[in-house]
Amino acid sequence: MTRRVLLFISIVFITNCAYSDGYERLLYLQNFQTLGQRACQENKVMVVMVSRESCPYCIKLKKLIFVPEVKNGELNSKWLLRELLIDSKDTHIAFDGGKVKSIDYARSIKATLTPTVLFLDKNGREIGKRIVGTGGAIDFYDFYLKRSINQALENQSCQS
Repeated sequence: MTRRVLLFISIVFITNCAYSDGYERLLYLQNFQTLGQRACQENKVMVVMVSRESCPYCIKLKKLIFVPEVKNGELNSKWLLRELLIDSKDTHIAFDGGKVKSIDYARSIKATLTPTVLFLDKNGREIGKRIVGTGGAIDFYDFYLKRSINQALENQSCQS
C-alpha cells in the first residue's frame, strides 16, 4: 500500500514538473475553409497565428498571451484561434477547397515573419489589422489583440 501511494505521488510530482510552466499548445490549423465557415456561423473571427516551432517570440507569445486568453475564456465568444506552423510540411484545405502547404500560404499573404497574427473572414480576406512580432512590449499585446478582434468583428461579412 505504501509503495502504491509513493508511486502515485511520484507520478503526480513528475507530471506537474513537466508542465510546471503552464504552457500548452494551441490548436493547429487544418482546414481554412471549414474554420472560415464556422466563424461565420458562430459570428466569430478566424484568428491565425503564423509561427515556427523554434521561434522564441512565438513561444513567448503563446505562453504569456494566447494560452492564458484561451483558458480565461474572455475571447471565446469572439474568436476561433488556430496556429499555422510554417516550418512544418503540413498541407491544408485552402479557402477555395484546394490544397495548400503552410509555407506557401504564408508566402502568398506575405506573412513569413513570425509571429504574425491574422484576422480573417470566411474567404481569407484580412478584416482586422495584422500583428507582426511582439512589438517588444508584450505588456500591451493583449490590448492590440482585442482591438484587432473587435475591428475584425465590425468588418466581418458572411455574404459570399
